[in-house]
Amino acid sequence: MRTRFLVTFLGSLFVSLAAIFAVFMLVFYAINGEIATPAKFYKMMTQQKTISKNEQEALIAFRGIAQRDPNALLSPEIETEIKKYERENLDIVIRKDDEIVYYSKGLVLKSLKVHAPTFDTDNIFTQGTIDNKGNLFRYLKFDFHFKDQENGSVMILKQENSLSEFLQKWGFLFSAMILIVAFLLILWLNRSLRQTIINPLQELSRKVQQLKSGKLDEKLEISNKAKGEVADLAKEFEELRSALNTANQENRKYEENRKELLSNISHDLKTPITSIMGYVEGLRDGVARTPEKQASYLNMIHSQAQRMNYLIDDLFTFSKLDLHKLPFDFEVANLRKFLVHFADEYRLDLEERGIELIADVDALGAALVRFDEQKIRRVLDNLLQNSSKYLQQDKRITLSAKIEGNAAWITVQDHGSGIPKDNLALIFERFYRVEGSRNRDTGGSGLGLAISRQIILEHGGEIWAESEPGEFTSIIFTLKLEEGE
Repeated sequence: MRTRFLVTFLGSLFVSLAAIFAVFMLVFYAINGEIATPAKFYKMMTQQKTISKNEQEALIAFRGIAQRDPNALLSPEIETEIKKYERENLDIVIRKDDEIVYYSKGLVLKSLKVHAPTFDTDNIFTQGTIDNKGNLFRYLKFDFHFKDQENGSVMILKQENSLSEFLQKWGFLFSAMILIVAFLLILWLNRSLRQTIINPLQELSRKVQQLKSGKLDEKLEISNKAKGEVADLAKEFEELRSALNTANQENRKYEENRKELLSNISHDLKTPITSIMGYVEGLRDGVARTPEKQASYLNMIHSQAQRMNYLIDDLFTFSKLDLHKLPFDFEVANLRKFLVHFADEYRLDLEERGIELIADVDALGAALVRFDEQKIRRVLDNLLQNSSKYLQQDKRITLSAKIEGNAAWITVQDHGSGIPKDNLALIFERFYRVEGSRNRDTGGSGLGLAISRQIILEHGGEIWAESEPGEFTSIIFTLKLEEGE
């Protein structure tokens, strides 16, 4: 991975340099009207500047001396004339054959001998450039003969400041510095990539491998040096891990619930079936010989069959609610009238068992609520049935209602044995019974409160329990009021 990043960086660098070169070629063509070639580029860098006035004057002066009296260039008096032009930043060289008889201070004799231009009697090539120990000079030259017919030359030199000279003098150092900076930049980039991208990605890869192996409990965290997209990627993987962990826990919970459901169904169905089989065998074997006893056996069989029917109906209802496949018929209605009518119908059944039902719902007034009457009737029926099973000496159940904020609160309260506080959040779980037994006299199907919770949730409300053991138990649920109420 590190190699790929480095190759990408070098490729980007190459593309950038190529783009710069292309721009240079385009600018060169726009300025010169020619396509840039190495030769033309070198000529542009090294071409001489316009000859200055003092260079021309020096050439004319020394050429005149050489033409009038060439040997005067060898006399000590000539130094006065030379110093005059040296003060104007010109360098003077006088040559006789291959010997340099005079050269200005700062020039290197050995380099002059090596790079000095050849003698030209016709003075056709009178100017050019000359290297002197790494420094570039342009020169004006006049060739002549001394009186003894030996070749002579006088040269006026002026140091150039061209790019070529700069490159010749500092090119190696400058190139070395560029290479060092580029190398350090690559090292820094490599270290930065390793700390902010490569190492975090490798760490993230190890964490993802743990996720693949099913280790979803450990929080997915990587180096805090990860920045930008890598940090965002790690955050998204952590969100994915959290979602997978939640889904995994829910799946485990569903699996446990499924096993518990099968166990409870088996138990609740086996009990009435066993009872029915016992009574049927008694009838078949002639145990019940009198009409009264036979009628009693048949009544018990009918009672157990009804219990099985109620259990199967609850299971069917709960499964459809759990899958959100049970249809709801919502209508806007006066909630107080509905509760009063329900209490009047239910009161007769409870009175036959010596239980008083008190309805206190006038606080609702004319409040309108959008609800499914049959489903809410089933919720109230489940709550009243539960309350009636656990009543003790005080045989009263209170159905009350009030308005809190934008919701109606409906409460069913009894004065029975109560529920321990640790169990209040559990009573709405499927097949949960506070008394811990599966006694058919009080246990029921174990799905009543679970069904009630699902129905209330489908209405967009909430349901919870409040209790004080030995004193009371209240089940409260809410229904949203229609807008404007």
